[in-house]
Amino acid sequence: MPLRMNAVQGMASIPLEEAADGRTARRWFWSLQLAGWFSVAALSSFPLIQLFSLPATGLILVLRTGSGLMVTLAMRWFYQRIGWRHWPLWQLGLMVLLLSLLLGGIDSVMTQRLAGSLIRKLPATQFHDFILKTGILLRASLLVIWSLLYFGIKLRLEIGQTRLLAAQSEAAARTSELKQLRAQVNPHFLFNALNSILAEKQDPDAVEAITQELAEFLRFSLRTTSDFQELGDELDALQHYLRVEKARFEEKLHYDIEADGGARQVRVPVAVVQPLVENAMKYGRQTSLTPLRIRIGARVDGEAKALRLDVANSGRWMEFDPQRSHGIGISNLRRRLELLYGGRADLRHREEAGWVHVEVAVPLDHGTPHPQGGDIL
Repeated sequence: MPLRMNAVQGMASIPLEEAADGRTARRWFWSLQLAGWFSVAALSSFPLIQLFSLPATGLILVLRTGSGLMVTLAMRWFYQRIGWRHWPLWQLGLMVLLLSLLLGGIDSVMTQRLAGSLIRKLPATQFHDFILKTGILLRASLLVIWSLLYFGIKLRLEIGQTRLLAAQSEAAARTSELKQLRAQVNPHFLFNALNSILAEKQDPDAVEAITQELAEFLRFSLRTTSDFQELGDELDALQHYLRVEKARFEEKLHYDIEADGGARQVRVPVAVVQPLVENAMKYGRQTSLTPLRIRIGARVDGEAKALRLDVANSGRWMEFDPQRSHGIGISNLRRRLELLYGGRADLRHREEAGWVHVEVAVPLDHGTPHPQGGDIL
């Protein structure tokens, strides 16, 4: 069966963000490489010093550690070029075993002969066949372990990298969708405002007043570039929209905005209140007695650590009817809240004592970091 990446998902985590560039990758590799071989040298020193003098032990450790570093660097070069990810697991395991035995044997023979030529005062019996065979077996075992660690760490990092790339792709898709949703909001408002101007075309003073208020609102919209803004900024901008409607309907419309200083300073998604007000205007005119009354309220809920918005209109709730509306306002806002907050935001409606309330609750914190990633080893 093909080699499966989930075989190493339980391995200890290495900081993936720190493996984002080549220099950091090389630093990680050499840190693990040197730490591993120096640890092997330290563990080997005790049995060696029982057989050899201190200088001889030191020389043997230098030779064995140096050769181990060179052999594993050669194995790393080889592994990077053979396309092992597509090999069956048994084939990869057999290759690692045979390669480790071959290189372990060559390494042990060469270093033992070199040590023998440098340490001339040692009795010949110190280098008999038993020590050589033991050295080959131990070195081959170390190379197998090194290979398993190499493949395991490599796969673990590639799994993490794949997840990071998937998260980046998802974030890019969410950003693109948010931009598309935001692009729908202002044209939707502009359409309603132009309808108000057309309705007053016989009254030049009203047209001038509406156009001025519309220009102020659009000036605010052009200044908004991020996904979040202070609630107070949007409420100030909404005054222009409501004045457009007030100029059109005069005494047939009464509105009120109540938001304390703390609520006005909370950063919320752009145009979070605007579609609710437009919805209240549209359906309130169809269901409310004259005058239509609209109330906009905002408060900070310290216990829930959330901002609570309430847009209420006199009248009754009307279910969405595709024959009467495209349903852009509420559905657009609901989707944007889902993209920005996941399940932490809430949008609901209720009908009470001749009033329709649409309530939004958003957490006081917002934003998540964009993941970065790279390759290692």
